[in-house]
Amino acid sequence: MQHSIKDDYINSLKNYTNQFKDTNFRRIACNDFKSWPGPREETWRLSRLGSLSRKKIKPINPNFKKNNTNTSKLNGSTIIQFIDGAFREDLSSDMPSGVNLSILGDSESLEYLQKIKKSNLSNHPSTNASLSCTPSIMKLTVTKDTKVKDFFEIIYEGGENSQSVHPVLYIELKENSSLYLIERFNHLTSLAMPLQLTELRNKASLNSIKIFNDYKETHNLSANCAYLSEKSNLNSFSLIKGGIFTRSETHAYLNGCGAKLNLNGIYISGNKQHHDLTTAIYHDVSDCTSKQIVRGVLGGKSTGVFQGKVKVAKHAQRTDGQQMSRAILLSDSASANAKPELEIYADDVICAHGATVGELDDDQLFYLNSRGVPMNKAREILIKAFLEDIINQSVDKSLHNFVFKEAELALSSILTKEKSYNETL
Repeated sequence: MQHSIKDDYINSLKNYTNQFKDTNFRRIACNDFKSWPGPREETWRLSRLGSLSRKKIKPINPNFKKNNTNTSKLNGSTIIQFIDGAFREDLSSDMPSGVNLSILGDSESLEYLQKIKKSNLSNHPSTNASLSCTPSIMKLTVTKDTKVKDFFEIIYEGGENSQSVHPVLYIELKENSSLYLIERFNHLTSLAMPLQLTELRNKASLNSIKIFNDYKETHNLSANCAYLSEKSNLNSFSLIKGGIFTRSETHAYLNGCGAKLNLNGIYISGNKQHHDLTTAIYHDVSDCTSKQIVRGVLGGKSTGVFQGKVKVAKHAQRTDGQQMSRAILLSDSASANAKPELEIYADDVICAHGATVGELDDDQLFYLNSRGVPMNKAREILIKAFLEDIINQSVDKSLHNFVFKEAELALSSILTKEKSYNETL
């Protein structure tokens, strides 16, 4: 009986794609979804999907009359709106000069599928499920030599209980172009499976902020694939604070000399939340740089995971790859797992990784307490400083307050609950 329940979602995908030809990208993707990742698969061992695979969930039929409930939080930004996984032109902004937003046709969608399948996300459940059921693949293109001044804000929302949503996005920055992108995930659905492919051409630059704040019962399995060309620059920051289970997985391929990647993130977890930041960075050519800084704050019975892999090919000399993960536990029942990994085949490299998990520093707490700062306030001060440091390094100064307030809201909720619990002891 359990096996039939676990297959129920896959059967729903097959029923949906039966209307398409065998050569359609949806049918191909669906045929590749054999099963959910199991606990014996190394990359999913710390983030198990057993409870999700036993749920009865079906892909949603988007409601194109549904109105948006989340408005822009940035003055003057260009809005791209997704509801129920579908792009909503009626609720989105007009694109500025040099930026195009289009729907991919069947042949272009097949090319998109093939690019994802060449990556190590080929068997990710979001790759196969979202390409099976997405209403359309949207492509955001910044033309050559275009420097977009305004922020772009993509808002993902909608969904219903016992249903899944499948927004799929293709971002292409042409040579010497630049864009600042903020994505906000606010789904109300049981399962969200965002899929994103990013290609940066020579000397292109993308700054990206992702804020995961889905409904408390939502599972979000976000899959991201990025290809960096010569002297391109990707600066990505993720803040995970919502959903019962959120996993943001990013695979980045540094294919051009002089490419630079910053892949930073924060997870703030409470109650029984499970938050996972998984990354894999592939240095395939020489003279590239990648840096990862991840920080977590955990309360209640929550769990956090950071899995970071850096693979340096034989000819990728003069690679600089750095990883650092730190997590603070506010509760004896919370736990954090860090799994940094280096796989190096070149000999002229500078690569390092590190991970720490612990409580707040007693000496620092004593110092603040001895100067009249109440213990709860002292804890709050130290945690905010812990988070603000990475935010300062990761986002534009003009967005600092916006990002910090988003983190502060989640932190305040956790600290309030921990304070109430401690007062009952």
